[in-house]
Amino acid sequence: MDGAGWHAEVHRAWGHMGRRTWILVVGLLVMLPVADAVLWHIAVGRLEAGYTAWAARAKADGWIVTRSRAFAGGWPWAATIQLHDVTVSGGESLAPGGLVWRAPDVLLRIPLLRPRSLEIEALGDQGLRAGTMPEAILTGSRLLAVASQALDNEPHDLEILADRPQLTSGPGWALSAGQVRLHVQMPPVVRTGDAATGFSFSANAVVLPALVRWPLGETIAQLAFDGTIEGPIPAAQLPMPWATEWRDGGGSLQVQNLTLAWGPLSLTASATLALDDQLQPMGAGTSRITGYAATLDALAASGALSRSAATAAKAVLSLLAGTPGDGDAADVDVPLTLQYRTLSMRQVPLLRLPEVEWPGQ
Repeated sequence: MDGAGWHAEVHRAWGHMGRRTWILVVGLLVMLPVADAVLWHIAVGRLEAGYTAWAARAKADGWIVTRSRAFAGGWPWAATIQLHDVTVSGGESLAPGGLVWRAPDVLLRIPLLRPRSLEIEALGDQGLRAGTMPEAILTGSRLLAVASQALDNEPHDLEILADRPQLTSGPGWALSAGQVRLHVQMPPVVRTGDAATGFSFSANAVVLPALVRWPLGETIAQLAFDGTIEGPIPAAQLPMPWATEWRDGGGSLQVQNLTLAWGPLSLTASATLALDDQLQPMGAGTSRITGYAATLDALAASGALSRSAATAAKAVLSLLAGTPGDGDAADVDVPLTLQYRTLSMRQVPLLRLPEVEWPGQ
């Protein structure tokens, strides 16, 4: 075969391959929307079945779940069901008089590229009521919960994100923040001594209710911590028997990487907490405190701490504190203990905490 014939054969072969490639590309372009639509229908079916199963379990546990209408949507990127006029009420075992939560719209969403994630987003102003207390209104630019649908023997994850949330209840009472994030990780099987639940929490620009005089000011710049809840988590019931069962099962709370910036106070800490035989908090921890002198003065001025206790605490801390640089506030590492409702620093009592009164006590 001469050179011209060889080139002609190559050209014909590439022509056949090009046509087959284009047919394959066109076929894929046609099949992708069809496959996506099939996945969408499957995911919508999972959402409907999951919601129906959850509502049935809630009803069996004494809860009442109502909604007016439901619409499917979200194609091509997600499967969604939007529920209108949602109300969940019940929970007599959790609080005397029960609990009520309502929202004008709730969006259930499964991203088609992340089929093991379930997103639950509340749209509009939500109402919250416990017992005979006035209803509180929760608003925010985004109020989202993301739950993982883990494989067997994998931890289950729950992420809650709130952008610019605000909780109001009556004239002059409002609690708000810039952003709040909570992550919870629960292993499928919990035994005594195992870490039942891992968690992390962060919030910034927290503005406290103005009706209360806060000794360090109304704004908490930063609050963050993580840790684990040790011991088996009891079934839902009234708070006092729940706390008793958790304590008797060896329950404790491990807190690490606590960071707090509030007024003159900058604090990092870790602690282990539990409940004593009177169901009062007890524990021990360590902390690094910056700005302790101004903080103690503010606590004494507000009456949260006696002046004698503030003076004694400053004297001890000044002996332990490092030498600050020019213009810097002194910082100090401090061991803390909480026993019999008294918070102490190196055997120096600081605060007498109010008794925790459990509902149903």
